[in-house]
Amino acid sequence: MKYKFKLLWAFALVFMLSSCGDMFDLDINVDPNNPQTTTPNLLLTSAQREMAYQINAYSDNAQGFMGIISSFDSWQIGQSAFNGRWRTAYSTILKDLEGIIATNSGATGSPQYLGIAQLLKAYIVSNMVDFFGDIPYSEALRGDDPTGAIKNPKFDDDQAIYAECLKLIDEGIKNVTNTRVPVAVSGDVIYGGSAAKWEKFGRTLKMRLYLNTRLVDAAKSKSEIEALISGGKLISADADDFIFSYSKVVTPDNRHPWYQSTYTSGTNGFTYILHQIMLEMLEDGDPRVPYYFRRIQSSVLNQDDPSQRNTTPCSQASCSIGYFPLSPVVEERLFTNKGIPYTAAAKTYIAGFFGRDRGDPSGVPLDGDLRTVPGVYPAGGYYDVTSTAVPKANQAPGGGIQPMVTSVNTLYYQMEAILALGVAGDARVLFEKAIRDHIKKVVDFGRKTDPNSVAPPITLPDGRVLNTDAYVASWMARFDGASTNAAKLNVVLKQLWFSSWGAGIDSYNAFRRTGLPNTIQDPIFAPRKFPLRLPYPQEELTLNPNASSLKDVVYDRDAIFWDK
Repeated sequence: MKYKFKLLWAFALVFMLSSCGDMFDLDINVDPNNPQTTTPNLLLTSAQREMAYQINAYSDNAQGFMGIISSFDSWQIGQSAFNGRWRTAYSTILKDLEGIIATNSGATGSPQYLGIAQLLKAYIVSNMVDFFGDIPYSEALRGDDPTGAIKNPKFDDDQAIYAECLKLIDEGIKNVTNTRVPVAVSGDVIYGGSAAKWEKFGRTLKMRLYLNTRLVDAAKSKSEIEALISGGKLISADADDFIFSYSKVVTPDNRHPWYQSTYTSGTNGFTYILHQIMLEMLEDGDPRVPYYFRRIQSSVLNQDDPSQRNTTPCSQASCSIGYFPLSPVVEERLFTNKGIPYTAAAKTYIAGFFGRDRGDPSGVPLDGDLRTVPGVYPAGGYYDVTSTAVPKANQAPGGGIQPMVTSVNTLYYQMEAILALGVAGDARVLFEKAIRDHIKKVVDFGRKTDPNSVAPPITLPDGRVLNTDAYVASWMARFDGASTNAAKLNVVLKQLWFSSWGAGIDSYNAFRRTGLPNTIQDPIFAPRKFPLRLPYPQEELTLNPNASSLKDVVYDRDAIFWDK
């Protein structure tokens, strides 16, 4: 009886297993969380998200090179500093875009997805050329090519890659505007699938590339830029801006990188904001000050207390600006010269502007909870108010943005083309519009994000008033007082410098083209020269035999092709 019972169970088990289909036909090498195929909308969202973080990192370094924040502000860069960024560009962003291109090329694919991917690829690749010079391009992204895998791609000439990017832009515009086979695009978190906006982005990106190469072939750049301006369809309004909007959600954390370092833990992990930009914006009465910068403390450090003295900016180095509330330079420029009384309340207010002079070689003390932090624009943090405190974890609004190519950038491209290439246009009119438009972008974003934000005119706790009209008038007087086009361009590019908070790439590129603005504070200590490019990642130099010839490239000596 016991034997029959076991036999019945055996038959039942066989029946159950056979009814499960191909239960034993399993592939243990297939990871269900990393599928081999996917849809273009998912790839597009992934590529755009990773691209935003990549551009943010490039922008941070550019702001450091240009004396805005202390990211490589002394120009000392390690060979391994960009391993991760290089890896992400090829293994994630460009790989995803290449997947969209491969599956949407030909008669059965979507020209709209194809065009968007081509435009994004041209944007990412041209940025990599701007920062690194020669990079793998023609043989890149073929590590799993079934027709012939290439594990060690060759490096292509940077000027030749730029030419390919221009072709890719033209192809992208043609495809994304293809009305013969219209396909509704989903997964596009930048433009929502709008062909018209992608066309404007492509044409504006072309202008940017031709402006970058104006010292290589001035005649070609001038004619192409003139054609783009006369043809219209450029990024020219807020709605056209090529920006990425970050999340407000805590998990998964896809918030602005500045938000993540400042507003998520109850302690501040953001780097130093440099003194010059804060001093000059206050001195000029710039309405963007309380939107850019959030003070988190208001006490003047006691210099008779060794622990506080050792935490004071510039206590270990000779600075030209120094710790704001104890700096005679700050007192003269912000108060004496402006006829504003330097009261105890004023000193308390400016004590919150706690940063560093450019290239300060001092170590990093435990001063995170004293440093000025990014405000509401563009990180989605807080507008600056009278009461100061370290932000509580995850309480700031969030929803920051990454500006990449905006209507204000377009105005600066045009102004440089007018003043340096002789392209027709009124640079003065464009200059005033650029200043007003950027202030409006900052204020509109801040007021939408943090209800504590105040529209100009703004009266600060130290008594000064930030008034847009007065600010614009002072800058137009500087423009009018410049006697040559080169001098006017110096004024224009200094204002671009102020407008580069959170978006420093265009200012860095312009500086390499022009050497302007020429009024940026020199580093206190600079063991290397100004970076003309980024150093090649150590991983690539070690693992790719085709990179061997690039081991002798020196980032502060060897310029990329368009930097003449």
